Amino acid sequence: MNGEVRVERHVGWRGDSALVEDARRPLRRRVARLLQVDGLPATAGLPSERRIAAGVDPRVFYTYPLLFYTSFPDVSLTQLRALSLSGSHLFDYVLTLDEVLDRPSSCAGGSLLLGSLLQREALHGLYTLLPPGSSFWSHFDRYFEHFCQAVLREEARHRGLLQPYPRDELELVYSGKSAIAKACLAALAVLGGNERPLAGLEASHDSYYVAFQLADDLADWRIDYERGHYSYPLTVAFLRAGWQRRVESGERPPAPEVAELIAREGVVEEIRGLALDHLDQAAGAVDRISDGSWHAAIRTTRQRIEDPALGLGPAAGPPESTAASTDVPVTPTGWRGDGWTPATPVAASWRPWLDAGRTPRAPRPAILEEQLRTLDAAGPARTTGEALCQVGMAIAASRRAFPQYGLAEHLGVSAAELDWLDQHGPWLDGLLALGLDEEPEQWHPDRPDTPGVVPGWVPPAVGRYLGHRMVDRSAQEHPPGTVPTPDVLLRAYRVHAVT
Repeated sequence: MNGEVRVERHVGWRGDSALVEDARRPLRRRVARLLQVDGLPATAGLPSERRIAAGVDPRVFYTYPLLFYTSFPDVSLTQLRALSLSGSHLFDYVLTLDEVLDRPSSCAGGSLLLGSLLQREALHGLYTLLPPGSSFWSHFDRYFEHFCQAVLREEARHRGLLQPYPRDELELVYSGKSAIAKACLAALAVLGGNERPLAGLEASHDSYYVAFQLADDLADWRIDYERGHYSYPLTVAFLRAGWQRRVESGERPPAPEVAELIAREGVVEEIRGLALDHLDQAAGAVDRISDGSWHAAIRTTRQRIEDPALGLGPAAGPPESTAASTDVPVTPTGWRGDGWTPATPVAASWRPWLDAGRTPRAPRPAILEEQLRTLDAAGPARTTGEALCQVGMAIAASRRAFPQYGLAEHLGVSAAELDWLDQHGPWLDGLLALGLDEEPEQWHPDRPDTPGVVPGWVPPAVGRYLGHRMVDRSAQEHPPGTVPTPDVLLRAYRVHAVT
C-alpha cells in the first residue's frame, strides 16, 4: 500500500483528486435532474464545486484520508479511494448544512434535499466499506453527536445575540464543527486493523480545527458580523468594549468602525496566540507518530496564522482604485431603460422562468429619474452580473435621495413580489449562477419571453432585486458617498456565495 500511494504522491494529489471528481459525476447529474423545477435549479450546485469555481480550492477534502494514510499502511489503495469519495460527499453535506444555517430562508427546500441526498450517498459508500456491525459506527455516532452539539450550541447562543463565549464552549464548538471529518480516521483504523493511533489523531484533529476555525473567523469576521454570527473573536472584541447594546440595536456599528475596534483592543494578536497554542497541542498529540502529511498540514496552517495580514483582510479599507464616488461623472452609456420603464436587466437563460404578466412597476417619476441619471453615468455592462450591479447602484442612489419611500417602490415590485424574492434566496442564487457571465438583455413587456414547459412564475424584476442585494450587502464596507465598482461587487458576491 505505501509504495503505491507514494507513487501517486510523487506526482501530487491532483491525480487522486481527479479520480474522486470523476467518481462524483453521477451524483452531480442526479442532483441536476432531481433538484429543479422546469429546468430552474433549486440550488446553485454542490457547495465544494462552487468554491472551486470561485477560486477557493477545497479539494484537499476530496482526498482527506491521504493526510493520515502513513499511520495505517494496511489499508488498500482501493479502500482509500472509496473512502475519499464518501468523505467528499460528507464534506459537501456539512457545507450544505452550514449554508442553511448561515443564510436562513423560508424556502430552503432545495438545500435541505441536497443535504439529504449527499448524506445518503456518503452513508451508502461507508456501509459498502464498513458493514453495520463494524466498530466504526460507534465511533461515527460519537463524532455525529459532537457535531450536532456544536452546531446547535453555536446557533442557539451565538447567532443574533451577543453572549459570553467561555473557553470550554469555544473548544467544543470549534472542534465539533469539523467532527464528522474524523470519520475517515476511524475508518482507516478499522479497515487497517489498528486502532492504537486513533485516540492521538482524534485529539490532534480537535485541537487543529479549533486553531483553523479561529484563523477563519479572523479572516471572515466581516461576513460573520453581517450575518449576526458572533464568533469568538467578535465576541471578545464587543464584550471587552461594552458594545453589546450597540451591536444588538437597530443601528449597528459599520464594519470600518468594528475594524478599528478589533485593532484597538488587540484582538487579532490575542486570537493568533490562542490559535497557535492549539496548533502546539495538535502537534503534541501526534509527536510519536511518524512525520507525514498531517504534520505538514499543521505546519502550513501555522504559517497562515503567523501571517501579519491575518485579520485585516482585503476589505479592511477600500482602496481608492476600488471605489468610485457617485459624484464623479464618467462617459455616459446607452445601457438603461427608457424614460417610462425601469431598467430591468435579465440573462437570456432566465427567460423560460420569467412571468411575462408581471411587468415591473414604474417607480415615482423622481425615483426613476434618479435611477436613470445614475445609469447614464455608468460604463458599459459586458455581462449580466455587471448590469445587475449597475442597476443595484442606481437603486441605492434613489434610496439615498428618497429614503421616505419603501424598498418595493424603488425596486418597482409589489409587496407580495418583494416578500417572494426575500424568501426564495436559494432559487435566486441558482438563477444568478446560470446567467452571471452572459451578455445582458433588457427585459421589456413588448418582447415575448421564450416559452418554458409551463408558464413562468419568477417576477422579471428579479434582476433589479439581485442587483440591490449585491450592493446592499456591501454597503457597510465603503465610506458614505462612494460605491464599489461592479468588479468589486462581483468579487464580494462570489466570496459571500461560498463562505
